[in-house]
Amino acid sequence: QIWWGHRIPAWYGRGCGQEIVTVDDPQVCPGCSSEELHQEDDVLDTWFSSALWPFSTLGWPDDTEDLRYFYPTDVLVTGHDIIFFWVARMIMAGLYAVGDVPFHQVFINPLVSDIQGQKMSKSRGNVIDPLDVIGKCGTDALRFTISFLTTPGRDVLLGEERIEGMRNFANKIWNASRFILMNVGDGKDLTFSVRNFDQN
Repeated sequence: QIWWGHRIPAWYGRGCGQEIVTVDDPQVCPGCSSEELHQEDDVLDTWFSSALWPFSTLGWPDDTEDLRYFYPTDVLVTGHDIIFFWVARMIMAGLYAVGDVPFHQVFINPLVSDIQGQKMSKSRGNVIDPLDVIGKCGTDALRFTISFLTTPGRDVLLGEERIEGMRNFANKIWNASRFILMNVGDGKDLTFSVRNFDQN
């Protein structure tokens, strides 16, 4: 149950309990003629209000300059986990209220999940705090891990052991680079040769 949101437009007559569903606030219960009405305490789910966002932030229902200029927009970028909850509902609400879809293209990005493929969530306790990881492994290790694991169309399965592995790999590259730089001086006198390994 959520506390804040759009109230469900349903009322109940105090005398008979008849349910009245209407857009306008009723004054009298049609069942018992009571003027004592009680509105439903529950609210619509959060995705209902989210679906209204593309046009409600632009001055709708008035025909504002912002609404004409910014609606519809070109692109929505979102995760695949909320296509039905957010994307589909924005399209339905936009078509109903404004007569047009709120965006022309939807780019679906991957989610960062834990190593078992579960969506990271505070309530599950499987979230990796980037500041903690940076403190342990360094910024470059985190960047390299995310870059390495990001594949179009696939979620990122992230675990601290993967970041530690990338840190170790980056350290090997760094150490090899330092070794080469220490042993070649300024590099001006280096000569290179190409050897064809297919020939003896």
